[in-house]
Amino acid sequence: MTCFKTGNACSFDDDFNLIAPAILEADAVVYTMPVYWYSIPAQIKGVIDRIFSPVVGGKDVAGKKMGLICCCEEHNPTVMDGVRIPIERTAALLKWDMVGKVLIPGVLNEREIKKTNGCKQAAELAHKF
Repeated sequence: MTCFKTGNACSFDDDFNLIAPAILEADAVVYTMPVYWYSIPAQIKGVIDRIFSPVVGGKDVAGKKMGLICCCEEHNPTVMDGVRIPIERTAALLKWDMVGKVLIPGVLNEREIKKTNGCKQAAELAHKF
């Protein structure tokens, strides 16, 4: 609970102290990730968990726009629920406007995304911002 009380976003001196100011200054945040074991990859989850810092530190984070781009190996789109649902709830909690989601199943190997319309959907999402 020492967020922003030491001059940094977090008491731990790690990369979030570089990421937090960028998030605070941004008008929008777009999370992009593959599904790792039916969930959010740990590296991204750490950033999402640390959004606690500006909230506890009394920073106004409301009003940002948010997007999600996600792919998974399996062909069943519900495999991405472990990413989609926490991201949607995070947006709601932070009062961020969920502009859109690009959820692409059936992508495992390099260049397989080109066999989908995922890049087109991502470009369309970008235009919404």
